[in-house]
Amino acid sequence: MALVDPSGYSRPYDHELARALAGRGHEVTLWTSAFVHGAAPDPAGYAVREHFYRRTNGMRVGGRARPAAKAAEHLDDLRRLGAHLRRERPDVVHVQWSVLRPVERRFYRRLHASGVPVVFTAHDPVPNVGNAARRRSVAATARSFARVICHSDWGRRALVERCGVDPARVRVIPHGVFGYLTELERVAPPADPDGPLAVVPGLIRPYKGIDVLLDAWSQMRREVPGATLLIAGRPMMDVAGLPTGQPGVVFLPRFLSDAELAAALRRADVVVLPYRRIDNSGVLAAALAFATPLVLSDVGGFGELHRRDGVGELVAPGDAAGLAGTLARVLGDEGLRAALRERSAAAAGGPLSWAAIAERTESVYAEIM
Repeated sequence: MALVDPSGYSRPYDHELARALAGRGHEVTLWTSAFVHGAAPDPAGYAVREHFYRRTNGMRVGGRARPAAKAAEHLDDLRRLGAHLRRERPDVVHVQWSVLRPVERRFYRRLHASGVPVVFTAHDPVPNVGNAARRRSVAATARSFARVICHSDWGRRALVERCGVDPARVRVIPHGVFGYLTELERVAPPADPDGPLAVVPGLIRPYKGIDVLLDAWSQMRREVPGATLLIAGRPMMDVAGLPTGQPGVVFLPRFLSDAELAAALRRADVVVLPYRRIDNSGVLAAALAFATPLVLSDVGGFGELHRRDGVGELVAPGDAAGLAGTLARVLGDEGLRAALRERSAAAAGGPLSWAAIAERTESVYAEIM
């Protein structure tokens, strides 16, 4: 079978799914590109073909010629991928992300019509970035596949009600935990204060509510004066106006390696995800692998995970005062943190385990093979 993630947007997810399927006896190849931000997870029982963007990934990010050159290379890479798939005829093609959506809609419809079954995972059913045209394009893409996997009931409703996807085509399979992070060689954490540590890792974008968290932090520190907040991730927005210089805040505006992320999560007393909107999150999947206590906005799949499995403590999105109070309660109560760890560990070993997810994914493949 073939997994396709041209830009490597979800390499940790690709890795966990591929090795779980390989463990169930499937011959899996991941078709992707070189991961430009650091080391990608080492393949475990599956093959990786860094097929996409072999020329343009070397061009300067932000250069004026790069987008057009990358689009042209993508078309050529897609053509060569199609020739390979029609020749080798895998049992199923599982698409993780679509890049040039209008082109790829036709490409995958034709591939499916030729007798090569195609499944799509809608990791981001309603895009958190981009305009209305982007949302319409994403919706049209989801409608073009015979089966669409999403990670929550919220995602299913979004696909059906907002994107117009036939409900008979949608299957809900949870986002599994990133257990491979627990297997990495240990390094020193990016921050290791004497007192309690709250961590918010990952790309910094407006919808992630970092501004709300920073507003809450000064209030929270009146309750837990020795606490430290680590914000670590590459900014994808203007961060100049954020109050990152306030007491107790460590701001690392750069990409964290997997080993650094793992070290931060091991050290964290709580991971905070104050998102304004989301379906599911790779950062959440990483934190769950370490059973780190969580404080989550009640949005998308986050609220479902709490109500179904007891994971984390919920706060209303955008509520700085509520966030401050909840953080103070979690950081100040060792018994509560222990209970949160137990619930996270139970979810990680049960419904969010890759053994369960691979089995459910197989059943979707069987429907269209």
